[in-house]
Parts: sequence; structure tokens; C-alpha cells
Amino acid sequence: MSALRGAFIGWLVVLVVGTAACADSEAGLLTAARRASRDGDSARAVGFYQEYLEEHPDDYEALKEYTLTLGERWAYVGGDRAPIIENLERLYELRPSDQNVQGLLSVMLIREGQAAAQAERFEEAEEVYRRAVAVNPEVGAAQYNLGMLYEQQGAADPAFAQYRAAAAKRPQIPDLYLRLGRAYSSRGDFDRAIVTLGLVVELSGMSTYLLPEAHCSIAQAYHSKGMAEEAATALERAADGCELGG
Repeated sequence: MSALRGAFIGWLVVLVVGTAACADSEAGLLTAARRASRDGDSARAVGFYQEYLEEHPDDYEALKEYTLTLGERWAYVGGDRAPIIENLERLYELRPSDQNVQGLLSVMLIREGQAAAQAERFEEAEEVYRRAVAVNPEVGAAQYNLGMLYEQQGAADPAFAQYRAAAAKRPQIPDLYLRLGRAYSSRGDFDRAIVTLGLVVELSGMSTYLLPEAHCSIAQAYHSKGMAEEAATALERAADGCELGG
């Protein structure tokens, strides 16, 4: 949740805000909304934005600021994501090249997909994840989640395909490379497995708890290649109970 909160706050801060207008005018409403947002009073900001947008529904920048404010509130307190996604979809339709909108819409769609997957609404989750991939295809997070969805259903080949597609974007998701590395090993591609699992180690600052599992999988891959010395070295860093097999 902290990453989502940081994303919303970061994108909100970079928006250009106005500073002068008559308080009783429509421009004054927008200025008041922006001032409240800068002051961290999102509840008042939302109210001012809503009042302004009733008269100016096609003001792209105001709608974007309003939507980011809703997103910031959601990142802090949770709640209904539907209005945020609805606004982001509208913004995306108007300006599909807006990278801020692409990023936030993808984040919110992924969260929707995760909720559906947790509830075992697999078809819905798949549809939402694929929409997230289409919106922001260069990130890889949606394809990683889509891969986990397939893995959750026991569909190893589609999961592997999505993990590979996600890894090609080089997202900083250590668990992705752990899953992909193990998938390479299960397919007998031990060289790629070792290289891929090594990325978990490189990103260890983000998920140190995955290191023992990664080292165990590396040791198993080296063992399968007949490289006993390398396997023993990796095994020393693996979790207790790691077995190399026959």
C-alpha cells in the first residue's frame, strides 16, 4: 500500500497549480481545490473539484487533478476504487499518451485484478489484467500478475509465457524472477534458470526474504548441471531443508 500511496502523492505533486482567482468565481473553486490539495485537505479539495467539474466536465486538467486527489485518499484510507478507475478510463480515452494516467490506471486495474483473483473470480481477473497490460504494456507488473493468476489455476505454460513477457520489461519484482527461474529449471533450461535466479539476488534489497529460496533454486540448477562445487556454494546460502535431489 505504501508504494501506491507514494505513486499517487508523487504524481499529485508534479501537477501545475494555479494561484490567483476570484473566490466566488468558478476559477476560484478550482484555485480553492488546488490550495486544499496542497495543504493536504483532500476532503475539501474533492468537494471543490466536484463543484467545479459540474460546470466544466470537459476540463481535462481539472478532472486529472481531481482523480489524483481521489487516488491519494484511497491510498491512505482505502474505499471504493470504481470512481477512480472510471475517471482514469475517461482521461485515458481523451489522452492515451498521458503517462501519468497510463501508470495510475494500470495500478488501479492491477489492484482490481488482485481482488478478483483472491476471490477466485478468475475470468474477471484475467480480463482486468489484460486491460492493464493494454493500457501500460511497458511496465511488466500486469503480466507478472497475469502469470500468477495462471499459475494459481495450474496452467503452467500460460504462466511461463506471461512471466517471460513481464521479465522482458525488467521490472524490479524479485518474486517474478524467482518464479521464472524455477520455471526454466522445470523445463531443463538450467543456464537460463541460474541467470534469472541471479536477478533475485541482485534485487535482494527489495525482498531479502526470497534470498534463501533463490539460493536453493540456484543450487538445484547447478546440481542438475553436474556442477557440484557451485551447487555446494549456493547451498550454503539456502534455507535449511533445501534438497538437491538425486
